[in-house]
Amino acid sequence: MKRTIQAFVDYYDLFMDTLSAPEKMKVHYILDMLKIQERISTKFVKHIQDGLFELRVE
Repeated sequence: MKRTIQAFVDYYDLFMDTLSAPEKMKVHYILDMLKIQERISTKFVKHIQDGLFELRVE
């Protein structure tokens, strides 16, 4: 499975600029999981509404 991930406007870039290198790695790890895995634990992703999800990174 291959999903397409879309970021809203430039919020993703602005947010990523505020993170440290290890935090960025965690975000990229979860985004990579989203692209290829069929099911993702709610520990990492929460459904908000049609087509909108919250990414959860500790």
